[in-house]
Amino acid sequence: MKIAVGGMIASGKSTLVSRLGKALNLPVMEEFERDDEVFNTLLRWLYEQKENVEMLLQIYFIHNHWLNQVKYEGSFIVDRDLVEHWLFAQHNLKRMPTVMNMYNGVFHAYMNQVRKPDLYIILDVDWRNFEQRIMDRGRQQEIDNFDKNKPYFKELMSDYTTKIVAQCTVYDIPYIIINTNGISEDEVFKQALSAIQKIQ
Repeated sequence: MKIAVGGMIASGKSTLVSRLGKALNLPVMEEFERDDEVFNTLLRWLYEQKENVEMLLQIYFIHNHWLNQVKYEGSFIVDRDLVEHWLFAQHNLKRMPTVMNMYNGVFHAYMNQVRKPDLYIILDVDWRNFEQRIMDRGRQQEIDNFDKNKPYFKELMSDYTTKIVAQCTVYDIPYIIINTNGISEDEVFKQALSAIQKIQ
């Protein structure tokens, strides 16, 4: 069984993944290791709006994910599955249609080589809660560059959940949506655990 947890940045994915892993005694595949210098550098450059970093970041996303997921056998939980990285590419590469076409080909090649989730748990969050969570979690590169990246975040959020659902439909991945606004982490956890138990 492969369970994926996805959603907008700061929607509570990593917290939920950690809790589910402990509750179900399953290994957790992190989106990226915290000390991944390449990822952290590319992400910082993106937030600082340095030129020509978008393609490097998007290719690194999917290649690193592919390398990591082949290490896991049996049941595990993944923080943001490969299918979701396509959403970021749609926004980051939209001004480069030729590059976007190339990326789509690479992305679909990788998708044909990864195990699809048996359930995708999508965490939905609104702008007010997103902004508060960004500040609360205290990642300096996000906070320092937040005002500069507001248009990017708002555009990404505008159809984020809708696009994950569309991708799940394309790749025939079962999914549920949990509206995290106004409910506690405990309630999010209970809803997610209940959905997983139904497919076990």
